[in-house]
Amino acid sequence: MKKVFPWAFAVLAVVIFAACAREEHALLVWLDNDGWAEAAIAAFNEKYPGIEVEYQNVGSVDTRGKVSLDGPADIGPDVYIMPHDHIGLAIIDGIAEPVPADLRKKFTDLILEAAIETCTADGELYAVPISTENIAFFYNKDLLGSAPVPSSFEEIRRFAERYNNPQENKYALRWQVDDSYTNYFFLTAFGMELFGPGMNDYRNPGWDSDAARRGVEFHHSFKKYYNVKVADATYDSTIGAFQRGEVPFTIVGPWGIDDAKKNGINFGVTKLPAINGRQPRCFSGNIVAAVSSYSKKMGEAFAFVDFLVSLKGETILYEQTGKMAAWKDISAIPGLRDDVYMKGIQEQSPYSDPMPIIPEMSQAWDAQKALFTFTWDEQLTVPQAQQKAMETYDTSLAVAGKKR
Repeated sequence: MKKVFPWAFAVLAVVIFAACAREEHALLVWLDNDGWAEAAIAAFNEKYPGIEVEYQNVGSVDTRGKVSLDGPADIGPDVYIMPHDHIGLAIIDGIAEPVPADLRKKFTDLILEAAIETCTADGELYAVPISTENIAFFYNKDLLGSAPVPSSFEEIRRFAERYNNPQENKYALRWQVDDSYTNYFFLTAFGMELFGPGMNDYRNPGWDSDAARRGVEFHHSFKKYYNVKVADATYDSTIGAFQRGEVPFTIVGPWGIDDAKKNGINFGVTKLPAINGRQPRCFSGNIVAAVSSYSKKMGEAFAFVDFLVSLKGETILYEQTGKMAAWKDISAIPGLRDDVYMKGIQEQSPYSDPMPIIPEMSQAWDAQKALFTFTWDEQLTVPQAQQKAMETYDTSLAVAGKKR
C-alpha cells in the first residue's frame, strides 16, 4: 500500500476548508486605495446592510494576472479594478462577466461613449469605467498677464515670439517633447488613425502615413520656440518647471495638479490648443471595475459595481483620491463639479482616444516615440523617422512572435 504522508492530509484539509469557506464568504473586492475602499464600503453598507464586504488592497495593474490564477482556485475576488487596456486579455482569459442588459443601458447613458467602448466586445460590456484621465493645457495666469489664454498653437507661437529668451533659458511652452503618450495629439491633429479607424488593426499602425508626416513636421516646427535637446526636456525641466512657476505653459495630465497647488501657483487648465483650426485628440486612460466570472455572488457583485459608478460612489472616489469620474457630465458630482482644474481636464476628455486595448499596443510605444525623438534632435529626417518607427515596431512584433 502506498504511504500517505501526514502533511498531505493537512494540505487536503486546507483546500477543502478554503472551498467550503468560499461558499459562504463575504463579497470580496480588490481596490487599490485604503481610504477610498473604506469609505465606499461603508456607504455601500448603508444602502445594502445585508451584504458583507471584504476588501483587499491589490494594485490595478496586478489584478488581471492574479484573477486568472486565483479565480479558478476559488480564492479570487468578486469585484476587481484594472486599467482599461487590460480588458482585452481579461476577455480572452474569461475572467470578466458580461454586464446584465439593464445595467449596460444605464451605464451607456451615464458614461463617456469612448470609455464605454474600451470595455465592449461583440456587443457585450465586460467592465464599467469608473474614472478617466487625459492630458490638457496648463497655463500660469501670472506669467500670462493680460494676454488671452491661447486657444491655438498659432497663438502660442505669437506669445513665444514676445516672451522667449533662450539666453536666459526662458521659453513660453515646455513639455516632454519625445514622450509617446503626450505627443500623440500632434498626429491626430492631421488625421492619423493609430491602428486604423477602430484602433484595432495591429497591421496598420499608421506611422508611415502622410498624416503622421505632417504631424511630426508640425511638432518639430516648435523647436524654434523650445530649442533644447530631448535629453534636456525632462519631467523636472518641463512639468516641474511649470509647478515651480517658471514657465507660462505646459502639457500634462491631472497628475501635474497637486504640486502646482502646493506651491501656490496661480494657474488654470483647459483643453489642448487647436492646430490649424482642428481640435487634436489625445490619449486617455480609464480605470474599470469588473465582476469576476468565477464569482458566486453575481447579484451582489454587480450591485457593488453599480454603486462605485453611482453619484455617491463617484463623490467618494473624488473625495478620497481626487480622480475624475468617466461620466459624460460631472456637474452633479459634489466637489468635482467645483474643481476648476479637473473641469479643465474634462474639457479635453471628449477629444480623447482611449489607449488601444489590442495586445500589440505594448509594441507601439517605442516605435511611436521614434517619430519624435530622432526628428527633434535632428538625427533623422521626418521620412527617415517614419521608417525607423515602422522598423522598430516590426522588430518588437518579431520578438513577440508576431508579424505585421
